[in-house]
Amino acid sequence: MSFTLRQLRYFVAVSETGKITDAAVSVNISPSSITEAIKELESILGADLIERSRSGVRLTCEGYRFLQSANKILSAVAEAKNTFIQSSHETAGRIIIGSSVTVSGYFLSNVYEAFRRAYPNIEVDFHEHSRVVIEKKVERDQIDIGVVLTSNVRDTAPLEQLTLLKSERNVWLSANHHLAKKESVSLAEISAENYVQLLIDEAEKTTVEYWNSFKLKPNVTFRTESVEAVRNMVAIGAGVTILSDMVYRPWSLDGDRIETRPLVENIPTMDTGLIWSKNKHLSHEAKLFIDFCRMKYTSGAGGKS
Repeated sequence: MSFTLRQLRYFVAVSETGKITDAAVSVNISPSSITEAIKELESILGADLIERSRSGVRLTCEGYRFLQSANKILSAVAEAKNTFIQSSHETAGRIIIGSSVTVSGYFLSNVYEAFRRAYPNIEVDFHEHSRVVIEKKVERDQIDIGVVLTSNVRDTAPLEQLTLLKSERNVWLSANHHLAKKESVSLAEISAENYVQLLIDEAEKTTVEYWNSFKLKPNVTFRTESVEAVRNMVAIGAGVTILSDMVYRPWSLDGDRIETRPLVENIPTMDTGLIWSKNKHLSHEAKLFIDFCRMKYTSGAGGKS
């Protein structure tokens, strides 16, 4: 097991103050958290780092030796952070990004906010279009990067593609729906219920494709381009639907509960990511955005929504 920067900071705080309580105040954490972190550190290193006394704590011989290494590590991290912040703040430019409706509403804001903090002087110009239009504009160099449902992209020949998030699709039910009593639900069971069909971002086309693959058909009684309308209709028990976890919220606008259950069948995930042209030169700013998204979502920092 490796030690963490948090453990190092807490240990250094104890060495500087000589008291657990004072160290806790200096790093704005509870004394018990300080104690636990140092115990973890001692377990990892296989040595006692501090000794307790009536007046407080003092470092052991091993503690003094390790303190030198801890300070060097924290200094190197601080220097790296300052260098990155300085270089990112000096980076200025403009990126044109195209996104589809679902992506704009349920994915893009988190990416944009994090990127804006890292590169405050890069201007991001957003355009909302359908996936098809975004692909054409990317090919024509009218948009630098498209943020789209990559699972809907068919022709990848002219495009580079990076999937950032794979979101599972589950059935949505009202809290008192009889199928909510089951641990998982089959498409055959859903076909017997009224079905609420979302239309935006090719949702209906995708629905038809995976239902056809199982030779079944949903009983669609309500079609809408509004996710909130779907949510409301499901919550009041007017029907069920199958949508991805990325757009799921447990409550309707009226405060009614919405439950989800996994499907028995293995249906495709809804994948979100980036597209850009294979044949056009990418600006430095566009490359930074791609690398930033890759780091955030494919290096273990992100997670499934």
